[in-house]
Amino acid sequence: MRYLFIDASENLTGSQYGDDNRFFGRSFDTDRNIGARISEICDGMLAEAGYSLADIDLLTVCTGPGSLTGLRVAAGFFRTLAYISGKPVTGLDVFRWSLKTLQMQNVSGEATLVLPTLIDKAFVVSANAGDPDLNYNTPILCERNSVSGPQLFSIKCDLPGMSRIDPSPEALHSLLLNRSATNRFDDILGILPMYVIPSQAERKLEEQK
Repeated sequence: MRYLFIDASENLTGSQYGDDNRFFGRSFDTDRNIGARISEICDGMLAEAGYSLADIDLLTVCTGPGSLTGLRVAAGFFRTLAYISGKPVTGLDVFRWSLKTLQMQNVSGEATLVLPTLIDKAFVVSANAGDPDLNYNTPILCERNSVSGPQLFSIKCDLPGMSRIDPSPEALHSLLLNRSATNRFDDILGILPMYVIPSQAERKLEEQK
């Protein structure tokens, strides 16, 4: 099975190709320019793998949390590719990816995952790190300094009192090789950003309530 994955949740866009025998990933500096470069990125990844879109079995896009623009552009692009090519498409969020990474590091027990957003906020989830189904509670947005719980992990950053966790290429590969997907149009429309960093305008509106 051959897959192509893209993560545009941050200014640095990540992409990964994988099949039953190998996988590799690349990072691209796309700060505020993902819309102009996403086609080039995908073409370059496929060329390096030695395949074309016609050879890909699964398209996967990161659904966040993260940059509103990046997530929407990547999701829209992959949804369009899936629709015109008839390829299956699926989404993968950062929390599930991080939990799989923890499992592959032999972490078990109750864990709290923290993903910072703008300035002083963070998305927070709680989960059993050993759960094979990678379930977690509904993420909440709260003040970073108010987070508490067992086994605190900060995703992609260093925060006081927390262990850093960087979602790994190996965990991503393991997840995507066994991922179910769809090419039905109604389901393709459902592959959208799951969480986004609130904009300054949204935060000002919330403060006025």
